[in-house]
Amino acid sequence: MSYMLKLSMKLFKRENGTWYVQIDRTHKKSLETKDEREAKVRFKAIERAAVADKLILFDRQKYISIKDFFVEYIEWAGKNRRPNTLEIIRFNSQKFLDSVGGSLLITQLKKRDIDIFIDYCRSVKNNPTTINIGIRTIKAIFNKAIEWEYLNDNPFKTCPQLKFQKQLPRFLNSADIRKMFDVIGGNKQYRLIFALLVYTGARRSEVIGLHWSDVSSKNIILREIKTKNTRIIPMAKGLAVILKDYPNRIGQVVSISAGQITHKIKDYFRLAGLGKFTVHDLRHTFASHLLQAGVDLKTVQELLGHSNYTTTLIYAHLSQKHLETAVAKIDY
Repeated sequence: MSYMLKLSMKLFKRENGTWYVQIDRTHKKSLETKDEREAKVRFKAIERAAVADKLILFDRQKYISIKDFFVEYIEWAGKNRRPNTLEIIRFNSQKFLDSVGGSLLITQLKKRDIDIFIDYCRSVKNNPTTINIGIRTIKAIFNKAIEWEYLNDNPFKTCPQLKFQKQLPRFLNSADIRKMFDVIGGNKQYRLIFALLVYTGARRSEVIGLHWSDVSSKNIILREIKTKNTRIIPMAKGLAVILKDYPNRIGQVVSISAGQITHKIKDYFRLAGLGKFTVHDLRHTFASHLLQAGVDLKTVQELLGHSNYTTTLIYAHLSQKHLETAVAKIDY
């Protein structure tokens, strides 16, 4: 029987360069080396142990370390998750390993480990929103561990999101928007990207996914990558003027990555003396100017593509100011 087990063993290398031994159909183990010669030496030792009946096959649940599970999960996520989501998974997986350690077996995880993770995030100056994204990510990762039969239960399933005082959304005023167009100057690509963001309230992913076939003289069709939902945004005059510079409208409107947009727009904010702003604040800008112009919250919800009305309520204070201004005009 042990000899048959030896025959079923295979040595293989993962995409990250680490060598593994496939012991049988359900068990694999990291050899904890990227050196092929050393991997072969360790593999031979495991084969000898199998023949001598000294190789102990652990139950699947007791076998895999947190680090090895993360390697397996990230490999799966690379094929099944969007690039932006994969980046978040990698980022938070590494923070979890840095805080809790990767040598622990997955079944040794305790509820307290998520608190250790949160404390670590605070120590490296993560803000509450970033920490909450991390909590959701780690919970989702270990839900997959249940599906893969590494765990019977997720020790972090009851961990709540951090409660904190949410800041009011930041937005550019009209003078700030003019400054941005001035510093962007003759860079046609980023002039168009900035215009799309500020005149439609589009997300970065929606701008990247935009095709010229989605653009007409009257409307722009935005497609949300995650939900596959679409929404129609009426053409703003300022955007229509910029689009006149693009007579040949074939294929994608923008052919760069979300990361490139973030870094370049951030550079332009800095040059304009608006360094505190982010790309997402342009979405806030679109919503805020609509409300200040008297547009109701339900319409803003529709234009932003918020599935939940409560998400749009972060702008309610602006709507209230508009009402106060209107009532203040009463003179009797």
